[in-house]
Amino acid sequence: MRSLLAKISLGMLLLCSGAFAAFIQSPIPPSSQQNFVRDTDGDGRMDQMEVRFLGNLTKEYISEMMDSLTFEWIDSSGAAKHYTVQKKQFALNPANKRSVVVDLKSVQKGFRLLTAFSTMEFSASVYGSALLYLKDGSVYPVVLKDAMAPAIMSAYLKNMRGKSSDSLTVLFSERVQPVLGCSALLEYKSAKDGRVRKLKTDEIRWNPWMNSAVFVLDKKSTPDVLNFRDSLRLVNSCVEDTSGNVFLEVAKFSPLTGYSPFEVVVPSMAVDSAGKNAVGAETAGRPIFQMNFLPLPVDMGKDTAWGIYMDVLGEEFDNALREALKMDEKTPVDQAKLKIRFDIRIYTNLGAYVVGTHADVAGDDSRLGGKPTQLSLRWNFMDSHGRRVSTGVYIASVTAVVEYDGKAVFRNGTDATASYVFGVVRR
Repeated sequence: MRSLLAKISLGMLLLCSGAFAAFIQSPIPPSSQQNFVRDTDGDGRMDQMEVRFLGNLTKEYISEMMDSLTFEWIDSSGAAKHYTVQKKQFALNPANKRSVVVDLKSVQKGFRLLTAFSTMEFSASVYGSALLYLKDGSVYPVVLKDAMAPAIMSAYLKNMRGKSSDSLTVLFSERVQPVLGCSALLEYKSAKDGRVRKLKTDEIRWNPWMNSAVFVLDKKSTPDVLNFRDSLRLVNSCVEDTSGNVFLEVAKFSPLTGYSPFEVVVPSMAVDSAGKNAVGAETAGRPIFQMNFLPLPVDMGKDTAWGIYMDVLGEEFDNALREALKMDEKTPVDQAKLKIRFDIRIYTNLGAYVVGTHADVAGDDSRLGGKPTQLSLRWNFMDSHGRRVSTGVYIASVTAVVEYDGKAVFRNGTDATASYVFGVVRR
């Protein structure tokens, strides 16, 4: 009799244990309205799902009852892809006993930068729902809601070098609208000093779909001008999507791409630091003109020589080339088709010829190394006979031409504007 009572007591103890109770209880269905996709790190890619249920959950219930979750999402190539998440990536939400948090960080990098279920690129029927599988074979559809804030997909800066207003074109991940009361929608981190500043604008021009805008930059904010090496993000709580989701403070900064017109720099003053009794070019072993190749960025403030200076290769140069040729932005620039031509003729202020030279550099020249470079043709203060010139005022006729596939795409102004007056000081 005592043995029978012991067995009954043991059975009752098992029935009351949490693990067994969780195993035999009826499945708790998920909510049909309160399931969300989130972007917790603010990079514009989904990294978490929250599935809410119609009853309280326990860790034992998740372990004993749940099996996996499957869903469709858009991958980085733009194709719909099927994903399966095992229960080991499920966690009970500490803030809500009725919800499970599904961690997707392990596959996040493969997702499209996408923060809405309805965009101009993809049909909402392709994604936005999931299936929850239980161990007993039950399958529940999970309808997902958008809880992701909008993000910046791309930012393209046109720096006009003072010729006209600079502008920034920003493409957002979805349709957005500014929040009233915000003085700025964008902020940027300076590559120079690391400071984060609000971006001052004179005007904002939205496209009809409100997923892109051109920000005409404030001409008065020249001390803090935006440049290509800076990074950009939305100001916290100042831009929202159609679901009312606002940008999170943890969001990451986005890099800038951009375009500047080709620019040739010709100094207005040069200093010859050689002694007054310096010997000629032949004995000194120095050429009259010298081609230099310096990796960008270069500190021009320390250069006292005179010559033609031009930044070549790199993203900004390629964008300027595409702009001039009306090339598609995805078309790669073939450096073998590129050529830079420099021509210099120097005269005294009375018009007497001093010296001149001509130089061509191919885009695939090994000295460029395929990297952003300051290309310069510098004068070593000697005339055509190798004698050092005197302190005085000189006039230079300068031509710089950029050719691509045999076609001239840039020339530094007209014949009138290609003449430069500059001074030489001998020390």
